[in-house]
Amino acid sequence: MAQRSWMDALTDGQILRDWVSLFGSLWFSLFYITLLALGFGVGGSLSLILIGLPLLLFTLAGTRTLAAMDRKLNAAILGLDDEPDTWDDIDPRGANLGERLGMYLGSGVTWRSLIYLLLKLPISVIAFTLCMLILIPLAVEVLILAPLTIDMRLISVRALHFSAVNLHKLNTLILPSPKGKRRPSRLELVEEEPRYVLDDDGEIYVAKRKV
Repeated sequence: MAQRSWMDALTDGQILRDWVSLFGSLWFSLFYITLLALGFGVGGSLSLILIGLPLLLFTLAGTRTLAAMDRKLNAAILGLDDEPDTWDDIDPRGANLGERLGMYLGSGVTWRSLIYLLLKLPISVIAFTLCMLILIPLAVEVLILAPLTIDMRLISVRALHFSAVNLHKLNTLILPSPKGKRRPSRLELVEEEPRYVLDDDGEIYVAKRKV
């Protein structure tokens, strides 16, 4: 594989993806914290008169969704195609309000997702600081030194990518991932109804499914 040049760094979009990941992390984190504070604050305070229970349930479910969504979003921005899905440990289908609340409150994924979103704030502050500090050396190396054939081996570009990827991986250590298992799709979770066939002797039998 050919060594990456400064022209590649300017045109392949990786610099922009890495910088956007670091820069946007802080604003997404503030948005998540605001939603969680409103959801848990209002839902928890109104739960004594039962009005807040649906909102509390929505916030608990939304915590898991936000964490999984943020993980996949950052992986997509950084171009990490091997990012695993967050493991889901409950199936609330058919359960009533109280049962669903118990499932979400007793789920480790719910609390790990909450820790992930809370931990994202200090990590995003570090990320935002790095993306600002690296702008000057990045511009000097790629826009000035490289065209003058002064080879710095894309040190600032590598540092930007290293920071973006590893801060993302540091945050996602909190979330559980399936190990050695493939999560079934929604279509696979739906039970297929048996198909009955009439043979030449007039007997009915269940047809075998095609694999």
